[in-house]
Order: sequence, then C-alpha cells, then structure tokens
Amino acid sequence: MSIILISVITLGGILLGKILFKKSFNHLSLYCLIMGGLVFFYELKLLPYPDIIPLAWFYLISAFLSFLFGIITIFSIRNLSDEDYTSITKTSISLSILNHNGKILKYLVIFFSSVGLFAAIQNWMVLINMFGSIPAVFLNAPKIYRMGIEGEIKGVIPYLFTFGYVAVFFSGIYTAYKGKFTFLTFYPFLGIIIREIAIVGRAGMLLGFMEFLFSFILFRHFLKSDIYNRYKFSKPNIIIYSVLLLSILIISASLVRITRTPAGEKYQGAAKELRDFRNNPVISPSIYLYVSSDIGVFSKYLEIDNEESKFGQNTFLPFYRFLSKFDFVEKPSDFQKGYHIPMWTNTGSYLRELHSDFGVAGIFLGSYLLGLLTTFFWFRFFKNQSMIAFVFLVYFYLIIGFSFLTMISRLSQWFISLTISIFILYLIDLMIKKQKLNQNPIQNI
Repeated sequence: MSIILISVITLGGILLGKILFKKSFNHLSLYCLIMGGLVFFYELKLLPYPDIIPLAWFYLISAFLSFLFGIITIFSIRNLSDEDYTSITKTSISLSILNHNGKILKYLVIFFSSVGLFAAIQNWMVLINMFGSIPAVFLNAPKIYRMGIEGEIKGVIPYLFTFGYVAVFFSGIYTAYKGKFTFLTFYPFLGIIIREIAIVGRAGMLLGFMEFLFSFILFRHFLKSDIYNRYKFSKPNIIIYSVLLLSILIISASLVRITRTPAGEKYQGAAKELRDFRNNPVISPSIYLYVSSDIGVFSKYLEIDNEESKFGQNTFLPFYRFLSKFDFVEKPSDFQKGYHIPMWTNTGSYLRELHSDFGVAGIFLGSYLLGLLTTFFWFRFFKNQSMIAFVFLVYFYLIIGFSFLTMISRLSQWFISLTISIFILYLIDLMIKKQKLNQNPIQNI
C-alpha cells in the first residue's frame, strides 16, 4: 500500500512541477523523483530493511511540503507584484561569457581541466611512491580506501582537485552553447575519474556527472529562449555522446567497486531478485543499497537519538575544517556515524544533516529555504540573464540531486568550486565591461 501511495505522490509532484515551471525539467519534479525514488526503492525491501518509524515519515512529508511552500512563496510574490510568472519567455540573449564565439568558455574549460588532471596524476604519484607500482595500488585498493577515510594518505596537494568541478560547470555551458558534444565535454571528467579511481571513490564521479547534466540542461533551456534562434541543437550528437559519457562513468565506477570489494558483495537476507545480480559488473546489490538505504539510516538515527554536533557542523563542514586548522574548533570527522539496517551504511539523506545541525527547525526551515532560494535563482537567471544566479541555481540543483544521499555542501568540491566559479564569472563580467568602455570612450564623457 505504501508503494502505491508513494508512487502517486511522486508522480503528482512531478506533474505539478511541469505545470508551474512550464518545463519537464525543474527542481520540484527533480526533488519528487529523487526523494520519492529513495523511499520507493526502500519500501521494495529487496534487502531486509526495518520499517521506517512514524517520526521519520513525519519529517519526510514535512520536508517535502516545506520545499513546495518555499517554491509557492516565490510564485506568490511574483503574482502580487504583477510580474509574468511564466518561467521562460523569448528574449535577446546577451551574456559576457558567450563573447568571442565562446572562446572564453573554451579557455576556462581547458585551464581548469588541466589543473584537475594534474591534481589527479599527483595523487597517483603519491600512491605509487607508497606502494611501489600501479598494479600494487589496485591490489591495495581496500587498504587505500580505509586510509583515505582515516586521513592517513599524506603528500597530496589539498583541494587542487576541486578545479576539475569548475571545469565541469563551464563544460556544461560550453556544450550547451555549441549544441553538441566535443572533446571539451569529456576533458574535465578525465581528471575526476582518474582521481576517484586513485582514492577508490565513486561519489565524485556522480557529483561531476550531475553538475554537467544540470548546467547543460538548464543552459539549453535558456538558449532556446533566444528570439533570433542563434543556438542550434544537434539531437543525434547529444544522444550518442551522452550514452558514451554515461558508459565511461559506469565502467569507471564498476572498476572502483570491483577493486574495493574483490571478494564480491554478500548481503545476508537479500531477495532472490537482488542476489541474481551479485556478480554483475554494472548492476549490483551495492547499487541498490546506495539508492535505497539512506531513508532507513535517517529512521535509525532518529530512533537511537544519540548523536551530537555543533550548529551547522555537517551542512557547512568545509567551514569547520577551515576553523580547525587554526584550532578554533576541534577537527570534525569527514564521515558520519554508520548504522546497521542490517547492512552497515552511514549516509542518511540531507534530512539527517539538517536535523543533526539545526534540530526540528532544520527540517522545516532548511527545506523551505532550499525550495525558495532555488526558485529565486531560477527566475533571476531566466528573467535577468544573471550568470551569478546561474551558478547558484546549478549548485542548489546539486543539493537536490544529492538529497537522497547527503547534504552535498559538506563536500569541499561543492563549496570551493562554487566560490571559484562565482569569482571567475564576476571577473569576466568586469573585464568585458571595461573592454566596452575602452571601445566607446566618447559615450562616457
């Protein structure tokens, strides 16, 4: 019965999002798809999950309604101010970032991708020096994964890898502008994939893929509104190379899974449908665990209720890490406490971070602000052509995209790449304005 109800609410929310924003791809539909899908997969019980406690159900529903109310607040304000609330209207597009036939974007992608690739190679060099060879690194993948969790890998240049995610952001815009996939679409992922394989991780690949997807789709939505129809779209190219990019990411993630758990995946009590995939290199029990378990962890976290954290410690983890370097606060752990449900896992959706950091108010106010601010930046970009608003829009979409797993703002690559992207766009805007002033000095006398 719960599965049917979840499906109806999820589909209803997706349809409402399309009606409100006049586009199939919007943040209300995305939230419903992500969080609705999480609960749907959990309730399938292909693993012997415990039932979700009533308090967790209450918070889950309250968060959705708060998110929806945040969206409606912006629509209401726009209606009261007699603004046309249609999300995208035909307009003449004039953005500094698109000047010189996209050359600015091209050079940004090349520069930041190259730095990200250098960071990945430097990471590998550290590991090769530790273990002796590339094959030895793969053979010691489980050990490297544990060392990474415990912070025992020394010598890697910190935070340099985040430049790769700046490259992904600009690559999404560049690909949308060109209307087709090019080498610069794939170049940023090279460094990200190489680094993730080195640290035996997969979350960074998912983050990069989502960031590209959101920046590409949202910018394509915007370019379609150009009254002169200057930005053509090659659908065959997009379809073919999208499949290629997704295939590369899946193969890379599968390689990480195989090296991390060379003995194979064994889950006691798994349903027959899931056991049949235990040796599948792509679809595996761990994939089902990742897309379903987090609401169970959130439920168990609420049930046991024995965690303590400082105000905003999980949501703004990079800030606390920075303060800890000067001994203002104790260095926080990069990883949350895990729970057995009955499989051990430690991520409990973005709701866990909000509740742990801000209590009950975090569930209501945090979800409300997420809906309100994302909608604000949606209109700010599509109506006012603000690229700063576009950066925030994409990165708020990343919070929604990762809402089933964790509060993505706790990752340094989210916070640092956001900051760098804002600075770069602001700098470009200043340079273009200065160039125009120098070209038309008479108008400024």
